[in-house]
Parts: sequence; structure tokens; C-alpha cells
Amino acid sequence: MMRRLFLVVVGWLFTASSPASAQLDSETKQPYLWRIVLVTKPHPLISDDFRDRVKRDIFAALQTGLGSLGTVEVIDLADPAWPRDKWDPLWQQFDDKGFAALDLPRDLTGTKTHFLRIEYREGRFHLEARQYDGFTGLCSPLVRTQSVHAPEQVGRVAGILLDRDFGVVGTVEPLAGLKDEVKVILRGADLGPIQQRVHRGDVLALAGVRKTNRPAPVERTTTGKIKLPPPGTTPPPALTSTPRDFTLLRVTDVVPDGTLRCTVLTRYENALPLTGGIIGYRCMKLGTVKAPIAIRLIRGDGTVNRTALNIEVRANDTAFPNPADPNPREVCKFNPATAQFHSERPLAGVACITVAQGRQVKQFPVPILHDQPISLPFDDNPATADRAEYERAVYAAAAATADARLSQTVCFETVTRLLNKQTKAGNKEALDHAQRGFETADAAYKSLSDELARLKDQLDKSPNAAPMLERIEQNLTALHQYNQQLEDHIRKIKKVVERENNPALAAREVQAEELNARIALLLSNGEAEQALAAYDQLILLLPENPELKERRDKLAAEWKIRDAAHQQARDYLLKVWPTVATIPDFKDHLDKIRAAVDTCKAKGDKLTLRKLLTIFIASRTKLQDLAAALDGTQEADRKLIAEATEVGKRMAALEKEIVEFVK
Repeated sequence: MMRRLFLVVVGWLFTASSPASAQLDSETKQPYLWRIVLVTKPHPLISDDFRDRVKRDIFAALQTGLGSLGTVEVIDLADPAWPRDKWDPLWQQFDDKGFAALDLPRDLTGTKTHFLRIEYREGRFHLEARQYDGFTGLCSPLVRTQSVHAPEQVGRVAGILLDRDFGVVGTVEPLAGLKDEVKVILRGADLGPIQQRVHRGDVLALAGVRKTNRPAPVERTTTGKIKLPPPGTTPPPALTSTPRDFTLLRVTDVVPDGTLRCTVLTRYENALPLTGGIIGYRCMKLGTVKAPIAIRLIRGDGTVNRTALNIEVRANDTAFPNPADPNPREVCKFNPATAQFHSERPLAGVACITVAQGRQVKQFPVPILHDQPISLPFDDNPATADRAEYERAVYAAAAATADARLSQTVCFETVTRLLNKQTKAGNKEALDHAQRGFETADAAYKSLSDELARLKDQLDKSPNAAPMLERIEQNLTALHQYNQQLEDHIRKIKKVVERENNPALAAREVQAEELNARIALLLSNGEAEQALAAYDQLILLLPENPELKERRDKLAAEWKIRDAAHQQARDYLLKVWPTVATIPDFKDHLDKIRAAVDTCKAKGDKLTLRKLLTIFIASRTKLQDLAAALDGTQEADRKLIAEATEVGKRMAALEKEIVEFVK
């Protein structure tokens, strides 16, 4: 639960204030789709027959328990019926990165995806399982493991392992006048006795949900076919989420109507803020246990605090310890040999931990998932703690600006796609989408500009944060400039839509204006080939206009490849660079992208570099996602975090240089 100790990724696009019930569908009639994705390592004992038996055993065990609440699907990635081009993007990410891929933010699909990896080694079948929940965006906090000797036991043991983390999900609603209690409406509550899967004392993790500018992700059937929306309908906006750290719900009552009454356990004054674009909260039940706890405190530099230093740690499993009424059974004793604080007794499901040193007091609600040590951020030097907190806020703002730029890019792409339909309905939809995108980006720019000013005022807490603040400012400048372009495109598209609705105007004139608007939008993103195709249509429509051919020929000359080195540079920037997938890869490719950019600049190729800028937005977001999934307490991960920071600096400098060149 302490994976994102130094890098906190928080989406921040606009401010919302309406309650979750008005913004989020509780989906009480929606059945669960629980997909078990079986991944096996080749071995003579892991045969086709073995995998088929495991699939049957898992399905029999889980579908019976799930009953009328939903459907279990077991998918074997080794099955020839599932070639990689039919895989869900999440499956591909898992294949590339393993269980760490589940921690990356993504758009919500509503599907539970549980990965089960089976490997035979040293005379035993080794099972590993972890789940991603597509309704909340949360994943199981840990990888469950189990080993068995007999092949006929694998399916049954796998079923038990998977079922522990199924986790019912729900939508959170505040209760009027109650700050520390909420109501949870369970998904699928109208389909059957869902109460059997949740009980008093259970613990739920939380995620804040936000709307995006992107259309909701496509869904696939069990045969891999894409589910298309009904003809004439507009896909709803995609939802994404951010885990709410150190905030949990503890079930106090299970109501027969499929709702829960829960106590809120949090370290924050406002447990469930509707800010930063959050429109509501969803939650998922965790597979907690009863066990004694061991706590280690982590300083802001990632090192373990190895002395008590007048630090008092206390823990309870029902509420945070009351300083006015100290209970000796709540005190956690320090063990110098392990540098850990140990509870006197087992705690059930959740540990409400208070760490105090002088006037510095912090509270941490932590789910108990195992008997391994729990790492908590606490610095015995208040100045260091303030610096670490400030740096986390800077990283959050950087991630938010990158997310806002990415959403803006997707908005441009969506508007272009809608205009490409060349229909009256498509143009109207493009106008509506562009206007929503403009408003969202404008709100993000204003909010993040205020946050940047606040962070700049506190720069003395960590002067090393100056380069990151500069990159935030660079992103905000680009966000504002591209939004001005979008506003100009909106005026053009609006003019097209108005003229389409005017029966007195000729259809040819309206179509010409539509094509001109599309060409301008395409060129702003460096989409030269699509713009040339649009010019061809415009010339056929208005053959009597010689200026159009001149403009088309000029664009074709600008886009023309100069020589083999130029072709190689363009192919690298537009085809190879977008596939870079790991932090070491980013680092290894920096010299190559530098050389390719220099080649394009030498050839005067502004169009390729303008298109590269849109790719940079996705690359920067990918880099931040990779860094956010790392554990700052581990030496290897700290090295990768440092590499990601250095790569980010060089990418930001290169982007700034390209922006100046293509003006």
C-alpha cells in the first residue's frame, strides 16, 4: 500500500461540486463480468489438457459462488483462439510488464480482470494472482501466491486464491450531517443476495472518479470482437480514477437493500473532497486478515528510520487512538534489531495507526493484508517532512498538467475524426466535443496556474523542485496556446454548422468550408498526409480555384522526404519513439531522438516535429506512469526514479526547443 511514496499521480482537470449520486451510476442492475486471464510458462507438465482442466475447475469454483451476480470467464492466453491482436490492452501491458502493469492509471471498463500466472519449477506448481477492477480502477494490493505438488489440485487451489480478492464494489454517498460516516450502494445489488459477500468489519479501499474528454473505451466479447455502440449514438465520456491513499471505509452495517453503512477512516481533514475534477467516489472490498502488525517508518529520502527518537506509535482496529484516553494495549513497542514497531495484539482487518513525535502527529489507516511489515512515511525531522510533502505536491501538479495536455490532444484527435465523417451530424458532434474540451482545458489551466503560483511561493522548502516547476509552467503555456487554437477551430466549425442549417446556401460552399476547417485542424497537429488528402477533395470540389492547388503543392513540397537520412529520422520519430515502453528504454533512446530531431531541423521539416509534439505528450504521461508505479523505499526503484527524472528534464528541454522551431 506504500508503493507511491514519492510520486503521487493525481488527475486535476476541473472542479466539481455535485454529489457522487448525481454524477456516477451505481449500476445496481449491472452484473459483474469477472475475467480470469490464465498465463502459463511453457513446460511439459503444463500441457493443453492441464490448462483445460485448470480452466474448468476455476470456472466451476467461481461461477457457483458468484451465482446470479454475474459471469465468470476464464481466458487462456496460450490458446490459439486468442492471438495477441485480439488481446485487451491490459492483457498486453501485463504480458510486457507483469503485475506492476495493474498499477498504471487507465480508463474504466467495468470489467474485473484477474491475472493468474502458473509456472512449474523445483517440483511444484507455483501460482500467482492479482486483480484489476474496472469499475473502481483499484487493484488488489498484493500478489497472492500459493504452491502445490499435484496437478489435479491446481484448479481448486487457484479458485480459492482468486476468490479471496474478488471484492464487491460500490458507489459512495455522503450522509447528511455526518462527516465520518457514508453510505455505499453496492454494484449488482438488485441481482441477488450480494450481502453474502460483505460483512460487518470488512474494509473497503477508495478511488476518486473523474470524467475525461475521451470516449469510453471499446469493449470486446469473449471471442475478441469489438462491441460497437448502437448506430447514431455517441459513446459516453470515459471515466478514470485515482486511488485515495490513507483513506478507508470500515463496514458497520449491511442493509438488506444492498447498501452498506460505513465509518470513514482517513488521515485527512476532508476525507472525500470533490475537487481536482473528481465527480464521486467508488470503493472495493479488500481481502483483509486478522494479524499483529509491524511498522517501519520511512524518511523523505527513502531510508528507514532506525531509531525511536521519542517517537510513539499506537494502533487500534476500530478507531484512531484517543490521546486524551491512552490505552496501554494500543502502544506498539520498538524493536531496535528490526527497526520496527510491533503491536501487542492481533488487529482485525484494519490498523488505525497514530505516529507522534512532539507536536508532530500523523494518522494512517492501513488495511491488514498479511503479517509482513507495513511501511509508513514519517520523518523525524519536521523540515525534511515538509520538504517531502511539498515535493509530492509538485509531482502531483506535474502529473496533472501532463494529464490535461494529454486530454487536450485526445480532444483534437476526436474532433478531427468526427469531421472526417463529412456529415452534418458528425460536424455538430465535433462542435459539441470541441466546446466541452475547450471548457475543460480552460478550467484546468486556471486551476493549475493558481496551484503553480502557490508552489512557487514555497520553493524555499525544496529548491531542487525548480526544474519541475519550470516544466509545469511550460506545459501550462502549451495548454493555453493550444486552447487558443481550439477556440479558433470552434469558430470555424460553428460557422460550418450554421451554414449547413441554412437552406439558402449551396451544399458545395458548405462542404468547402468544412474541408478548410478540417485542413486547419490537421495541420495544427502535423497531420500532413491527411491534410493533403483533404486538399485533394477540396480541389475536386472547387476545380476553378487555382489557389487551392498552389496551397496543396506547397504543403506536399514541405512534407516531401529530402533524402534517406531524412526518411530514417521521420520513421524513427513517428514510428519507433512512440513504442518506447520502459524507463531504461527511454534513457537509451534519448541520443537517438536528439539526432533525429536535429536531422529534421536541418531539413526544415516542421510538420514532422509538430506531429512529434503530440506524441511527446503521451510519452511524458507514460514516463510518469512508469515512475509512479515504483517503490521509493527500494534501492533499485530509487535508481529508476532518478533515471526517469533525468529523462523528463531532457525531454522537456527538447520539447521547448521544438516548440520554438515550429512556431
